[in-house]
Amino acid sequence: MARDDDESEAPAGRLIGAKQVGWAAVAAVALAFVVLNNEKTEINFLVASPEWPMWVLVVASMILGFLLAKLTGRRRKRD
Repeated sequence: MARDDDESEAPAGRLIGAKQVGWAAVAAVALAFVVLNNEKTEINFLVASPEWPMWVLVVASMILGFLLAKLTGRRRKRD
């Protein structure tokens, strides 16, 4: 059954919110960092030392950081 949620709609006259602008800025900086760091680098694990492009390590680190923040983040109190 479909629900009409007026609260999920953006307010009239406001096309892009501050949160979206912030995420777009983070994405742009991350993309620039990935493009500029394309040389291979060696990673030392306990038993192996593979060489991977730096962008793979940057993206993996971003994903890991995002997941850790989601798992350990505080929940907001709802009034």
